[in-house]
Amino acid sequence: MPLNQQTDAVSPNTGRTGALGLPAMVATAVGVVVVQSTMISMLNGAAIGGINYLVAIGLSALLALSYVLSFSELSLMLPQSGSVSAYTEAALGPGLAIVATLSGYVAVALLGIPAELILVDTLLKRVAPELSSALPYPSLILLALFFLLNLRGVDLFARLQSILVAVMFTGLFTIGIVGLWRAGTWVMPGGISLTGLDAGVAVSLVALAIWGLVGLEFVCPMIGDARDPVRHVPRSMLIGLVMIVVVYGLFCLAGLALLPAEKLGGATPHMDLALAAFGPQAKWPFAALAILGSATLLNTVLASVSRMIQGMAQSGQLPGFLGRENRNGAPIWALLCFTVAIGAVRTPLGMDATSILTLTVAAAGCWLVAYIIVHMDLIVLRVRLPKHVRPFRSPLFPLPQVLGILGMGYVFMNISPTPELAAPIYRNVASMLGITLIYSLVWTLLVMRRNPFRPELAGVLQNQAQPHD
Repeated sequence: MPLNQQTDAVSPNTGRTGALGLPAMVATAVGVVVVQSTMISMLNGAAIGGINYLVAIGLSALLALSYVLSFSELSLMLPQSGSVSAYTEAALGPGLAIVATLSGYVAVALLGIPAELILVDTLLKRVAPELSSALPYPSLILLALFFLLNLRGVDLFARLQSILVAVMFTGLFTIGIVGLWRAGTWVMPGGISLTGLDAGVAVSLVALAIWGLVGLEFVCPMIGDARDPVRHVPRSMLIGLVMIVVVYGLFCLAGLALLPAEKLGGATPHMDLALAAFGPQAKWPFAALAILGSATLLNTVLASVSRMIQGMAQSGQLPGFLGRENRNGAPIWALLCFTVAIGAVRTPLGMDATSILTLTVAAAGCWLVAYIIVHMDLIVLRVRLPKHVRPFRSPLFPLPQVLGILGMGYVFMNISPTPELAAPIYRNVASMLGITLIYSLVWTLLVMRRNPFRPELAGVLQNQAQPHD
């Protein structure tokens, strides 16, 4: 990849030390997907498509590569904590910047994390019913714990994240290898072999497979804490993408080799796969591994999204108090408000994960909208700022961006897992986008007193050279 050595141009003056080396940044990039909900969705996809689902994962990897290239160039061109909001404000104006960040990240987290917390509580109820009786929602304790740990700043975050992700990937890789070894064959329980490929089936499953490959860009809001951003930001996302594809490919292959389709499509196929690979004695170790995956998600999202919120506040897109830091450099008020909001969404949902299925899928649709906007940001800024310093340049521009927009548009149009859920999912997408659009119009017109759709490059370029208060 074409990496330029002009590191000074991309070292934001944040007043923080470069605490994040490459291992910690890779761990941040993959921290959103080594979680229970992704394990389950991957195995459910394998139940639907068999070996064709592995082809779908490969096609999804190409779409993921397109957004990795766009984020790599933009994050080093405009190295700010606001990430998507900063890029979009420079390219398309503050109105769409607010919509992209709030709907594509904050809303996704507020719906996706409660679903993950429900899975934690459900798993604990299965393996330790006495604990669930004493503590109705033990996942809220996990949420509070990682809120407190993130208040300690990026140094502790880096150590925790590297350990958590290393354990998760080792566990998933081991399950995949041992599962294939135990099966001793490449023939699936239902009789489907490697020769049973169908391109049409594989393409139809891309919409499901892409959810295992989103979130690599969560490393970008941490750029102010990176030790060597020019090298480590692009490489962390690219290494993370390869790791995810390999590990989940093995995981799905093991599931196909050991479990029948009805178990792969069940509510807890990840637990069934672990038990099939290692026997009943694996119940507690795998439960611990699954909960570690949820902890990795919490650690990543609390750190990254709170910094997105902080960056928006520092750019005037959210109330100013959300931009303040504590003495450890943690965005204290953004982190507190974000954590409380997650708990407020989680508590009334009880133990029924299906009650938020349509909301979660709709939030994922908003995530795709944010990716499409980022591709548009890069195209616009290449035209408007052709001579701006770009330590990383997306190769073959604009082909990855155009293909990314078209591919993600296709995924968005086929987002519903079943036909009957299509209407409520798209209603929820429209609701979330509508709410954030109304907020962005009111805030930019009445508070910021700016044209919501007029890009103002001067302010964004000036902010990247200013210290974060």
